[in-house]
Amino acid sequence: MKHLKENNETYLSHFKFATKMGLTLMLRGGIFLLHGLLPFCEVPEKLNLNSTCNFLNECNKHARDRKK
Repeated sequence: MKHLKENNETYLSHFKFATKMGLTLMLRGGIFLLHGLLPFCEVPEKLNLNSTCNFLNECNKHARDRKK
């Protein structure tokens, strides 16, 4: 498949990357929705906004590096 070749990935590595990213963002989104409804429920530091930004930066770096 063209997309996999362009990104120098196998189907399995692409599936793992996309699944990890999608599930992680859904979990974190759910935590933030819960926090929005119940502000007294604190967002764990491991899943807070800074941690989420770091996670996205790491995913973006992986996406850039795989094309090399």
